[in-house]
Amino acid sequence: MPFSRKAILASAIAPCLVGALTGTPAQAGTIPDYFFKEWTVSKNCTEQHAGFAASVQSGLKFKVTRDAQTADGAYVFQAQDAGQQRWATNWNGMKLEYRAGTQMTTVPADFACIPGQEATSAFLAMSNYAQATEPFYEQAHWYGITRIRGQLEHVLIFPRNAGSGPSAVIVMQSVNSPGTVQLDSNGVIISD
Repeated sequence: MPFSRKAILASAIAPCLVGALTGTPAQAGTIPDYFFKEWTVSKNCTEQHAGFAASVQSGLKFKVTRDAQTADGAYVFQAQDAGQQRWATNWNGMKLEYRAGTQMTTVPADFACIPGQEATSAFLAMSNYAQATEPFYEQAHWYGITRIRGQLEHVLIFPRNAGSGPSAVIVMQSVNSPGTVQLDSNGVIISD
């Protein structure tokens, strides 16, 4: 079997404990200002069979604010419904921790999102793939873990301080795939 990008990604992961946020809480003053704002979902490229919980609709908003810090130092994902469009309940209130790193100046090709063409991207075509440990990326991001359709998911939010292109990219990666052929979500959500 040829060595795939999935295997390369899996081999580059830093160890952590699954089910708990394990980083040292960052002081609010050390987190860049552009990590605290409101974003609007413009594209969703999660697995097509992911269902309602992962199928975040375009136009929905979310935010992370400095005043939404919990007693344990995490921040809260604040989902905002819009008219008839609703976030699934498991998104709102998800705890996020800041992961320091380099600034994401361009969106990596693996995170490109063309709805309906998920299979054209090595990262987005990750059916039957799971990552037990916290995924590691060198770019600064928010990290959380939540349940979507009963499946634990890593959620990484990469805010961007850029004048053009997406202002945030959400990457979802399944923690495990118990007895299934296809995973519940894996994919990318683009926000402007």
